[in-house]
Amino acid sequence: MKIFSLLSNTLIIIPLIFTSCVSDQLPSQRIKVDGTRFVVGNKEIIMNGVNTPWDKWNDFGGKYDHDFWDKEFAKIHEVGGNCSRIWISCDGEVGINIDSTGFVSGATEAHWKNLEDMFSLAQTHQIYIMATMLSFDHTKSSHPNFMRWRKMIDNPDNVKSYLENYVTPFVEKFKDNPYLWSIDACNEIEWVNQDQDNAKMSWEKLQYLVANMAVVVHQKSDILFTLGSAAIKWNCDLPKPFEGNYWNDKNLQKQNPSSLARLDFYSPHYYGWVVQSFGNFCAEKTPDDYAINDRPCMVGENPALGIFIQIPQQPDSLVVPIEDAFIKSYENGWKGLMVWTSNGVDRFGSLTDCGPGLKAFHEKYPELIFPKSNK
Repeated sequence: MKIFSLLSNTLIIIPLIFTSCVSDQLPSQRIKVDGTRFVVGNKEIIMNGVNTPWDKWNDFGGKYDHDFWDKEFAKIHEVGGNCSRIWISCDGEVGINIDSTGFVSGATEAHWKNLEDMFSLAQTHQIYIMATMLSFDHTKSSHPNFMRWRKMIDNPDNVKSYLENYVTPFVEKFKDNPYLWSIDACNEIEWVNQDQDNAKMSWEKLQYLVANMAVVVHQKSDILFTLGSAAIKWNCDLPKPFEGNYWNDKNLQKQNPSSLARLDFYSPHYYGWVVQSFGNFCAEKTPDDYAINDRPCMVGENPALGIFIQIPQQPDSLVVPIEDAFIKSYENGWKGLMVWTSNGVDRFGSLTDCGPGLKAFHEKYPELIFPKSNK
């Protein structure tokens, strides 16, 4: 997530208390892609969920709290959620071993131990995890070792070290857990190219990293692979104001000719500035309108407070309440919505706010959230 404007208007939130737990049981099967659908076995599943990006920044190998993740997953499931997006590394200062040249040699024992515990809890509570491996924060000049991460992405040999010594062990350690349903290469990688206080890295360098990560994930596992783009403007080949789909098969396979260099699904992010300039995914724009409906498309981030539109020199304006957002996005062709955040890391809301929307979708389409086993 990158904040362009915060919600300055005062919202009165009335918490809802749900007295009954979700009783349907999700089969312990891996999510796969069938055309433009996500499926478990032969049953469609819609990703009805949240972001729980971190409890404490750089949790894994840092100040990881078992009790937090245990309780958070339980709360998400209770209101009808079936998935969460988690940042495996927030800015690279903790957990991953990277030297001053950008060479990655592996990860700490604590990092792996904490991840093992988190994924075990996710399986216990039947919460599918989208694991976000990197963020634009890694290369942003706001923490001590940002130059190490810039050097990693800039040098193909260092990219290779990251893939061989970190991504490959990550996949091999957790690939048998079906609740690791997808890997998100990098949170809003476009800011690594766009921001003045970031690396200003070329698109080709970023595509090289994503393409080669995709190949590793696909070679080593059945885990789905995606990229959480900051805006649909970088996922769409239509004329301006769109800039082009930098992450389609053609562009990724320019960097690695393997057919495995591809995203299994698209997962762009939507905040008020995106809705203002590129359309409301809930009410106006289907994946087909963006010419990306050749695979499943979902929304990887949107405020937990609802769908907002950014109006210049005014507070962001609510255009779709959260109670309707999950249902409307599905009925408009999107295969999931994961709002920011479950645990209220900023002013965009929490599970208290988005819970009614998760619950409303589950009550209307229970078979799409916790499909029964068809074995």
